[in-house]
Formats: sequence, structure tokens, C-alpha cells
Amino acid sequence: MKSKIIYILVGVLASGVLLVMTYNGQQRAKINAVQTAMNKLDKQQVKTTQATKKLETNYNEADEKAKSTLLAFVKEYYTFSSQSQYDKRFEKVKDDIQVSDEQKNQLFSDGRDATGGSKIDNLGLRSVYDSAVWYTSEKQDNLIEALATVIIKVTTDNTKTVKQAVLIHGWYDTKLDKLVSIKVNDLQ
Repeated sequence: MKSKIIYILVGVLASGVLLVMTYNGQQRAKINAVQTAMNKLDKQQVKTTQATKKLETNYNEADEKAKSTLLAFVKEYYTFSSQSQYDKRFEKVKDDIQVSDEQKNQLFSDGRDATGGSKIDNLGLRSVYDSAVWYTSEKQDNLIEALATVIIKVTTDNTKTVKQAVLIHGWYDTKLDKLVSIKVNDLQ
């Protein structure tokens, strides 16, 4: 009888050990499956991070290009001290802009009075870019909207230098690499 009890205990113990080993094996398989899934997620995260960095880099480059193009436009547009310099403003920025003829005519008037005389030279008008504060939007459909509050110094022969604030609203096309629309609003 003692040997039957010993055999039964050994059998129960062996069964228990087999059950524990089976359970541990199942858990090990689950752990391996989780580790495999985690490795896949890590690889996807690396790819996503790289793609995000590439997008950020592309956006930042386009954003900086939009700002620098608008800044170059503003500096040329508002810096003149004679009629001849005023007339040459478009030639200096034409490679950076692609606006409609109507907008071009609005932006680049000839600066002459009704008699054809030069308002610029007659008044001794001089203008120079002073500073600007820039804001840009996120890129949408290859366009970046840029706003600039620009301070210019204006003087005539009869007045002292006055600082004037102007709001420039431009749209920069990243595919064309040009400003495609520009609006100028004087601020009081």
C-alpha cells in the first residue's frame, strides 16, 4: 500500500511538473509573440520617425525659403531714393515672383503724376527697409502663406524720417519656388 501511495504521489508530482512545463511553454510562446510584435512596432516607429523628420526638414526648408523670398521682395520693393531706382524694382524681383498682370500693375505703379512727372524725384521721396516680423502658415497644396509686418523709413526733402508700418501678405508656391500672390496694406 505504501508503494501505491508513493506511485500515486510520484504520478501526481510528474503530472504537476508536466502541467507547469506546458503552462510555462505556452507563456513562453505568448512572450515570444509579444516580443515579435514589439520588434515590428519598433521598426515601424523608426520608419515613422524618419518620415516625420524628412517632412519637418522639407517643411522647414520651404518655410525658410518662403520667408527669405518675401524678405528679398520687401527689401527691393521698399528701398529706393530716385525715380530710376523706383522703376527698377520689378526687374530686381521678377525672378522670385509670378503674379497676375493686374497684381503686377498694382504693385509696380510707375510713380508718376498726371502730367508724367516723377512724384519720387519731385518730392525727394526716399524709402528704405528697416525691419520685419514674420509669420508663416503650414504648407497646404504646395502653398505657404506668409505674413510680414514691415517697418520702413520714409523721408522727403521737406520732412524728417518717419517710420511706417506695412502688412505684406504673400503666398509662396513651393513647386514654382516663387511668390504667386502679394498684397500690401498700409498700417496706421
